[in-house]
Amino acid sequence: MRPLFVLTRVECALFLREPAAVFFTIAMPLALLSLNGATGNRQYIDAIIAGYLVYVLTTSGVMGLAETLADYRDKGILRRMRVSPLRPWQILGSHALMNLLISVLGAALLIAVASTFFGLSRPASIPLVLLVSAAAACCILALGFLLGSVLPTVRMTQAVAAALYFPSIFVSGVLLPREALPEFARQIGDVIPVTYAVNGIRAAWAHGVLDGTALVVLLGTAVIGTVIALRTFRWESR
Repeated sequence: MRPLFVLTRVECALFLREPAAVFFTIAMPLALLSLNGATGNRQYIDAIIAGYLVYVLTTSGVMGLAETLADYRDKGILRRMRVSPLRPWQILGSHALMNLLISVLGAALLIAVASTFFGLSRPASIPLVLLVSAAAACCILALGFLLGSVLPTVRMTQAVAAALYFPSIFVSGVLLPREALPEFARQIGDVIPVTYAVNGIRAAWAHGVLDGTALVVLLGTAVIGTVIALRTFRWESR
């Protein structure tokens, strides 16, 4: 296990040296929270916190993980690591663990700031919030691995990830409550897994209930995405 933790620590250090990654993953949601919190509307903070938590997960998992894997493959880093004594699960696991830790850090900061300064209500069920958040993390990391596996170059990975990421954060309830969106946008959001992450966390946080549909969609997407990613993953560029 020690190589896994060492690799994870290295990946975390590399992430923290990237100002853009730190800004968009951690600082941006805090800035958006502060702007919305300045209105003094506690109910609105309760409504948007689930979306901002998913924003952190999606930015790290979809944009960050997919691009990093593609970049490492293009530069030959994955190939060199593959022929080292390191095991494949340690190499890939370090990327998943790093993104998970960054997501936990970003989520913890969001909750701390929202609770301290903007009156965020306590979750109705902490165990359910943790359960759905774990399912959401598995789903989003699987999507990141999938994109990093099937797309051949880092430029294509960046383009496809951005094409999926930016529309999804607008129509899934990540940046705005879905109730504020037009009907056509909600219909598009109904087919995006990120939507179910927001719905599931919000239901657990606000009402203490488990959204069974959201949990099934998240876990199903995680399993399917992981299976396809493992079957298509390449250590070297074509």
